[in-house]
Amino acid sequence: MNRSRKRRFSLLLLLTLLAMLPAILAACSMLNPQEDGTQTPPTATSDVDPGTVTGEANVESIEILLLESFPIQVNVIASGVLPDGCTSLTDPTPRREGNTFVVNLATSRVEEEVCTQATVPFDKVIPLEVEGLSAGTYTVAVNGLTDTFTLEADNVAGEEEPEATPETSETPEAPPAGAETGSISGRVWHDLCAVAGGEAGAPAVPSEGCVALEDGVYQANGVREEEEPGIEGVAVTLGEGACPADGLADATTGGNGIYTIDNLEPGTYCVTVDALAEGNETILVPGDWTAPETGDTSGVATATVEVSAGTLSEDIDFGWDYQFLPEPEGEDGEPTTEQDCTDLAEIVADVTV
Repeated sequence: MNRSRKRRFSLLLLLTLLAMLPAILAACSMLNPQEDGTQTPPTATSDVDPGTVTGEANVESIEILLLESFPIQVNVIASGVLPDGCTSLTDPTPRREGNTFVVNLATSRVEEEVCTQATVPFDKVIPLEVEGLSAGTYTVAVNGLTDTFTLEADNVAGEEEPEATPETSETPEAPPAGAETGSISGRVWHDLCAVAGGEAGAPAVPSEGCVALEDGVYQANGVREEEEPGIEGVAVTLGEGACPADGLADATTGGNGIYTIDNLEPGTYCVTVDALAEGNETILVPGDWTAPETGDTSGVATATVEVSAGTLSEDIDFGWDYQFLPEPEGEDGEPTTEQDCTDLAEIVADVTV
């Protein structure tokens, strides 16, 4: 009796399992779709970008420019050197702490990227948010370097611009209140090239930064590099319209060779540096321009520039290759001469032969 019941129970259990088998197989198929060949497993992807290396930019100097618009706009130009051709500057976000603007200028490059190891100079223009500020003196700090600028009146849009000093006939007419103007900035620099030998049959050995011309003569390459200094005291002139044009304004380069011309209405302008002009001749001649490449052999270098409202047209640079290296300066800042030399000879004894 008990055996009969056990057999019936076993038979009933077997039939139940057989009935459930299709459902179990279907469930397994859904859990493992790749086994039935009807679906392809998803390919794993990664959104991780190649590693980047960040750092602090090597800023060597800063310059603050106030654009003659109202409200006044302020830009700071940070100049320095990048360690190689793969490193680039990131866009900084200046922040204001009281009367101080703090700018952290950083760099980035792709990790393990192969690139040239030559350093690359830079001039980064960084606009500051100054609209709405009260009159006063403000400090700008960029990677540890500081400078100041002064707002003579509250820099608030919609208020009347402060009354300007009465102009004379020699003063350029100021733009109407509220008009936005632009600026031009650049550098006159010594484009270095030195050649050793080349006499009495000895081969000429050019330094880095030299390029050979068709006649076998070497000149500087027209590219501003880290060790190449600016030239101070060079007169730069500006004309309205495409080059050649002159007579609108002028500027003189500072100690780092940088010049700036402000308060320019939007339009086309011509920047000119004449090596033979009065004052420039004693600083530059003899030599020749290497940048920009104009093909002019008269000592005049020009650049046509488009100026937009509220912007700075920068890097309008001029490279000069001296025929002879400038004389080194003495302690008083003047070129050394033979009179500056000290005669160290002295008479020890008279000898009669």
